[in-house]
Amino acid sequence: MRVLINYSYQYYPFTTASYLEMALRDYPGIETFRIGENRIPCADLIINVEPSEFIISYPGRKSCFWEIDNHIHRGQDVDKYQKVDKVFVTQKHFLPLYPKEKTHWLPLAADPEKHKLYDDEDIKFDVGFLGNDTYPERRALLEQIAKKYKLLRSTAKPGEEYSRKLSSCKILFNRSMDNDLNMRVFEAISIGRLLLTDKVDGQDDCFVDGEHYVSYKNWSDLNDKIAYYLSHEKEREKIANAGANYVRAEHTYQHRLETILKTCGFY
Repeated sequence: MRVLINYSYQYYPFTTASYLEMALRDYPGIETFRIGENRIPCADLIINVEPSEFIISYPGRKSCFWEIDNHIHRGQDVDKYQKVDKVFVTQKHFLPLYPKEKTHWLPLAADPEKHKLYDDEDIKFDVGFLGNDTYPERRALLEQIAKKYKLLRSTAKPGEEYSRKLSSCKILFNRSMDNDLNMRVFEAISIGRLLLTDKVDGQDDCFVDGEHYVSYKNWSDLNDKIAYYLSHEKEREKIANAGANYVRAEHTYQHRLETILKTCGFY
């Protein structure tokens, strides 16, 4: 089987599309190629993944599009959806905004080879957050955390630096931007530190609250749970370890690839 994967290749190797490409290249029986490496008509399946400059489809060849930022696009890129056989969206909350007959929910995932715990990192922080902190509700919560706890609030290069920094924290924090089950949820749980996050649509389809991660409702609830899990190390580590094992069992990009192939009529 031959698969063309189309995305903006300059983002390789740290974007959803490139994680999927790596899973494709490891999949037995699949020959994977990019634009320019072979002729499009040679592909049995064309997988378009955001970010991509354009959508590729070809008569007689199956094609799909995995849109990542549904909380931004909100089903408005109609011309893209019309060009492909199947559409995948990462956010269950926005699924009703897309063509019902061809759209499927496909959440994000983690790469356990990159999103993993580094045991040799000294634990220096109570709580850690890496990424964009300009979202008002997210920023407000981070500022509250910083007043009471030792907080890592920074950015990091994807890969080892990202995972090493998060490994130096006892608890990891997340706040969605707009009902989005973001990459941080899967990656933080995969790393093997306890994740505290708000609740969004689809989250409990993927994980069990209190078993793989812990949710919070507001600052008061978050504060109570940070304090509780900082003083209950065994319980904290039990949840963190269970979550990391569950990601490896159910939520890798290999799993997402298998869903794409089956939905598109292969395997």
